[in-house]
Amino acid sequence: MATMITGECINCGACEPECPNNAISQGEEIYVIDPLLCTECVGFHDYEACAAVCPVDCCVTDPNNIETEEVLITRTRSLHQDVDIGENFESRFHEGTEKPAAAKPPTQKAEAARPGAPTTPPPGPPPQPQPARAVAEVEEPAPAFVELPDIDSWEIPIHCFKCGESYTSHPKHFMIGNVLWCPYCHKSMVVKDNLNFQVRTALREFYDKWERELVQFQTRREKELIEFRAKREKALQGFLAQQKRDLQAIKNRLQSISESYDAPGRPARKRSLLGWG
Repeated sequence: MATMITGECINCGACEPECPNNAISQGEEIYVIDPLLCTECVGFHDYEACAAVCPVDCCVTDPNNIETEEVLITRTRSLHQDVDIGENFESRFHEGTEKPAAAKPPTQKAEAARPGAPTTPPPGPPPQPQPARAVAEVEEPAPAFVELPDIDSWEIPIHCFKCGESYTSHPKHFMIGNVLWCPYCHKSMVVKDNLNFQVRTALREFYDKWERELVQFQTRREKELIEFRAKREKALQGFLAQQKRDLQAIKNRLQSISESYDAPGRPARKRSLLGWG
């Protein structure tokens, strides 16, 4: 349904730049809306932009020109063929729909946006070079090393030589002379010195090796990090020195161009009487 401007218009011009289709123009007495270009802002807003900014509320629906949302979005896509308007578009028929990021009002004139007329998108500004970003010192997060459980919380497997089943027990139970009971056959097993020694020795050697290798890894990692930072700083200083040399070179070149320019009125170089030199 096309929007129209009533006779209460005060010619403030607030509505004209808000129209995404350039459908609003200055008429003989008041501003007017071209119904062939009006889409009720379907595809761009979930409201009528002209009505939203009008100070006297004279932008109203034309009762003689009722159109469906399907007709309006079809017209929008026809007028803005260079804009990707997806299926999830903004519309006054369903307010609150998220606006597609690519759907931006174009800047063509209304005459170029009429159906059937050739549309040539205006040339955009030339790409600007992006400034070089400073290299920031970023601290590495602490590595999430695997943590060992408490040495007495291990589940030591035990094979019952009487019933053939296996069960577990904590290292603190492997004391010399302690009796371990099989939960399946309820037969007992006495811990002797060699079993206690083997279990304790295996765990202690493992824990010592674990801690030793962890310290070695952390030391090597810190050394490599220091070397990396030093190498990066050296590369940075080398690049800065090269920039200074390049800057001085262009200054010297500009000075040479200025001094060698044969400007009008510049005193001529004196020559000898014989024409030499």
